[in-house]
Amino acid sequence: MEPISLILLLLAGGLATGAVLALLTWDMLDAWISAQAMRGGYAEILSTRLAGGDYHVVSGVFAPNGVRTATRTWDTHALDPELARRLGTSGGVIRVRT
Repeated sequence: MEPISLILLLLAGGLATGAVLALLTWDMLDAWISAQAMRGGYAEILSTRLAGGDYHVVSGVFAPNGVRTATRTWDTHALDPELARRLGTSGGVIRVRT
């Protein structure tokens, strides 16, 4: 899935996650990505701040040919400083090679 489709997924609300986390950390995202990773693939992480102040975070893992192999969303009250820094310095979209 190209970044535009992932952004649309984020804006549409993505998949239901159930509970709202108090804090989402970079290590939690990295662990999930590592568990889903494909050699030569990549992952993208997008975040949006909701009107109530919470965050909606979407991550997708993609095969080397760009086919999405996994998606997960998190709703959280706060982002840890490392995740917030990475999102802030990357224009709100993080791409990670797997």
